[in-house]
Amino acid sequence: MLLDNSELSPWAAIVGPCYTVASFSRVLGVSPVLVCEAAVQLRVLRLRTADGVDLFPAFQARDGRVCPYLQSVLEPLRSGIDDPWTWALWLNTPYFNGVAQMDKLWAGQLAEVVRDAGHDAWAWRS
Repeated sequence: MLLDNSELSPWAAIVGPCYTVASFSRVLGVSPVLVCEAAVQLRVLRLRTADGVDLFPAFQARDGRVCPYLQSVLEPLRSGIDDPWTWALWLNTPYFNGVAQMDKLWAGQLAEVVRDAGHDAWAWRS
């Protein structure tokens, strides 16, 4: 089940559609337990709603796999602010050139995105 509440929330409009634990595990072909373990290890991005529901933004998965560079970016972002919703906005918001950081990751531009993540994490800590 792909959830899209973009008409209800400006956050949802930026983050985009999300999977539940069960639906994300089906997309990836792994158990829900493995999805939750991957979230703890920052290999996938998990967003927790105010009522305790875990959601997984669809932008992090394509063709049944998670972007292989995601953990390399989530770790520096966490060093600046421990807020997965902020990370999701950072990853999926188109910047000056109209390209989101997540699109750069999928294109293999890891060094540039990690550099930007480190810079922004530093600014968030200040």
